[in-house]
Amino acid sequence: MNNAPTRGYEEDVGRMTTIRVVSHTSVPLLLKNPDYFFKEANTTIYVIWGPFRNMRKDGNGIVYNMLKKTVDVYPNAQIYVTTEKRMSHCDGIFKKETGKDR
Repeated sequence: MNNAPTRGYEEDVGRMTTIRVVSHTSVPLLLKNPDYFFKEANTTIYVIWGPFRNMRKDGNGIVYNMLKKTVDVYPNAQIYVTTEKRMSHCDGIFKKETGKDR
């Protein structure tokens, strides 16, 4: 999850990361070490979630813009972002299960 290290912790977490779920707030942390996370041989699928204001695709989504630039540099990176509809759905589940509004 997020930018948690896996290298050096293989005995605890295994040797392969299939899917890494990343909060919009952790994207800048991934980008501090992009070769580690997005190198060409990396087969990890990244699912990025966050509020619409940060993920919007009209040029005003700061996190979306960072990810777009990352894909330009690492074209084999498998990066997916949640839609506004999916984010709203997940927010509803979170609130139902925790009683808290995210």
